[in-house]
Amino acid sequence: MCSSPLRRNWPIGPRRAEAAAKSALSAALAVAFVFTTQSSAAAIPRSTGAAEWGKVATDGSGGWVLSTDDAQRDYHPTFVGNGYLGARIPAAGQGWADKPIPTQFELAGLYSTPPDTTAVKPSLPAWSSLDISEGESSASAALGAGKVSKYRQSLDLRTGTLTTTARWTSPSGRTADLRYRLVADRARKHVAVVHLEMVPRWTGTATVTDLIDDRAAEHLKSPVRGSSEDKHQVWETRRAEGNSTQVAIASQLDAPGRITPMGGDVTGQRATVRVTAGVPVNVTKFVGIASTQDSTDALATARQQSADATRVGWARLTAENAAAWRKLWRARVEVQGDSRLRRQVLASQFYLLASVRAGSPWSPSPAGLSSDGYNGHVFWDTETWMYPSVLAQHPDIAKSMLQYRINRIDAARKYAKDGGYSGTRFPWESALSGLEDTPSWASTGRYEQHISSDISLAVWQYWLATGDRTWLRDKGAEILRGVADFWVSRVTRNADGSSSINGVTPPDEYVENIDDSAYTNMAARDSLRFAVQAAKIFGQPANPQWSRVADSLRIPFDAKTGTHPEYDGYAGKRIKQADVVLMRYPWENPQSAEVTRADMARYVPRTDPDGPSMTDSVHSIISSELGDPGCAAMTYTKRSVDPFIRAPFEQFAEARSGGAFTFMTGTGGFLQEFLYGYSGMRWRDDRVYLDPTLPPQLTGISMRELSWQGRKFTMEIGPHQTTVRLLNGAAMPVEVRGHSKNLRPGQQLKVPTRRPDLAPTIDLARCAAISADSSDPSSPAVAAVDGDAQTFWQAKTPDPALTVNLERPRRLRTLTADWGDERPKQYTVELSRDGHHWTPAATVEGGQTKDTVDLEERTAALVRLKIGGEGDDGPQLHSLTLR
Repeated sequence: MCSSPLRRNWPIGPRRAEAAAKSALSAALAVAFVFTTQSSAAAIPRSTGAAEWGKVATDGSGGWVLSTDDAQRDYHPTFVGNGYLGARIPAAGQGWADKPIPTQFELAGLYSTPPDTTAVKPSLPAWSSLDISEGESSASAALGAGKVSKYRQSLDLRTGTLTTTARWTSPSGRTADLRYRLVADRARKHVAVVHLEMVPRWTGTATVTDLIDDRAAEHLKSPVRGSSEDKHQVWETRRAEGNSTQVAIASQLDAPGRITPMGGDVTGQRATVRVTAGVPVNVTKFVGIASTQDSTDALATARQQSADATRVGWARLTAENAAAWRKLWRARVEVQGDSRLRRQVLASQFYLLASVRAGSPWSPSPAGLSSDGYNGHVFWDTETWMYPSVLAQHPDIAKSMLQYRINRIDAARKYAKDGGYSGTRFPWESALSGLEDTPSWASTGRYEQHISSDISLAVWQYWLATGDRTWLRDKGAEILRGVADFWVSRVTRNADGSSSINGVTPPDEYVENIDDSAYTNMAARDSLRFAVQAAKIFGQPANPQWSRVADSLRIPFDAKTGTHPEYDGYAGKRIKQADVVLMRYPWENPQSAEVTRADMARYVPRTDPDGPSMTDSVHSIISSELGDPGCAAMTYTKRSVDPFIRAPFEQFAEARSGGAFTFMTGTGGFLQEFLYGYSGMRWRDDRVYLDPTLPPQLTGISMRELSWQGRKFTMEIGPHQTTVRLLNGAAMPVEVRGHSKNLRPGQQLKVPTRRPDLAPTIDLARCAAISADSSDPSSPAVAAVDGDAQTFWQAKTPDPALTVNLERPRRLRTLTADWGDERPKQYTVELSRDGHHWTPAATVEGGQTKDTVDLEERTAALVRLKIGGEGDDGPQLHSLTLR
């Protein structure tokens, strides 16, 4: 990431600052919940513990529908998107709200370029507003007055439909049952729809207001408004600040009764509807959105799309949207054996897909289409963290994501030339122009240059995964050659004949302007070699400097410790995020398992727990690859998601304490744990390599419609056996742990599932079922028995208890507890055969970091540690062993 979590939220405008202040005041005063503007939830708070997640409702959907009936406590509004347009929708189910965070309305490719600053992602006006009031008064009561009961909001991940239901009682005492359904149409990228079904409990009139709410708009010039009363359509156009891009929004209303434009300084229209008690009233708002980035006449496109959607109608439009999502969901990952993790995986796939689409030449920013986080700029987050999860199952979308870089290669050449270098240098932060858009106060724009290599890796991965020679020849190779030429001109030749890259910031952004970053040099080396290999594929001569520089680059290595120092002079400081460990994954640096293991042991404990959320995803993937006895991969999986996920719609925040939201970087890293970690899948130009493994906490992982060079295949990882099925395409060479097979269409391959937790051991507790009545999400209970000395369990509340379930009575001789540097003052060991009757076995006091307790060969099925009064910053149990 480009900066610390606190600095990563760029300065906000006066209106948003005021909104944030009001939100804080609302929280302080515990204002009662009313739909549109008042909520006591703080903006992106630290996640609550697992025991406090009861408000995420279950409805028998198998994790596909996420629901809540409480929009006041720990509520974070979700967003919907179709890869072109996205909107964060408040608790009301429509409209705009500034709390608990401002709801924003995004459009792919739309940037403003204000003078004397970097490009920013503007927020559109809130196009989703569809209010209801009683009577004929033009002063709509909407849902901001009166009372709300029987509230429920649900996101159906299968179709991207957000449904909000409630009983609304107006200030005069009249009541109506309301159901809002909102869709960003996946079948029509320019279209979004809001549908209201109202069942009034009175007879008389109601007023429905269709509004394009300008309060949400930011970094856009003043609107030009228009309306067509006979077509029941209103619209407005705006220009981006600092450039000629125009965006248009049109809304057409399908409602009974008389519809009239509102006029004046408002873009909206009202329908006056006669209602009868108990008789449903249906109103639909069809929205068209376009910009001149993708349409010659944005207004004409928006109006036409709105009108066409109206003619199609709500029922058919939503059916086509569902069909489009159904096609995407044929390729998915599903987890068995952990319902919460299953929800998190499904939700993560939805949010990532909601921010990208095939045919769109725009790459997602760290917040995707959920908000303007990081000003909507494009970082290495795209190619390193999001892109691989898309490539595995949606190569057509992955291709579109790379097109963003291809379209800006001339700007990257200019950026290199302006700095005195050759070739192609991509900016650390990219927006509309493709030139450097990092804010002036951040040094990362000057020093964090590994991004060019990260893009080369993405290009090479696309070639391996698709085998598309035409694309590589016409588009990809140009990037590979340009990046290679940049590194040739960037290195410094040393007296001993080696080469260095000096003055860089590595992925660990807690340091800057250092020399010989292990990651930067290794990535530059491999980028140079990609260019050589691409030239060989097409029988073209390769620049001899590419190989010379690649072979001479220094990759720091300490033979005494058997590890890679992060950079020349690294002395063991805390690091911000994954850095050296990335050399093994995703780069597959050729190094021994011992070196990989030593790098993990050195850097995992030094990684800041308050850093961004994607780091532990790499630790999980590498742990799966190493396969050391135990189940550490699942510990890292839990660490990579639970501290960062936000209720009730399972969205990632950047850091435990907040940051960018919804954080697609963390989402992408999390999904890679399943697609490349537990599967062991690696792309090769002539085969697919697989090495399936499963932690004992899960009963299975299904990966449907994986893609490789025109083939589709599935992978079902079970507790003992993994089945690989080739669905279509030519025969597929598959390698599993050194054994190869040519899999034909319709055939299936069955291989043993690797189970590191079943490795022989005398430790009865290792990977046993374990639970705690309190755990910090960053330090789950499983860490105490996962066999990894770098992980630990830590309680979140005072007086915690930790229980190991051995499943059947066992004769126990000793218990050993390794507390590291943080141990409790006192704890009691208790034993039980049945979970109901507990017998104290020992009380332990003292200052040892490791205790061995004599259990006198007692028989027990459950062992419990009860710890006394240590508080939130209590002891850390690194390992618990039973013999």
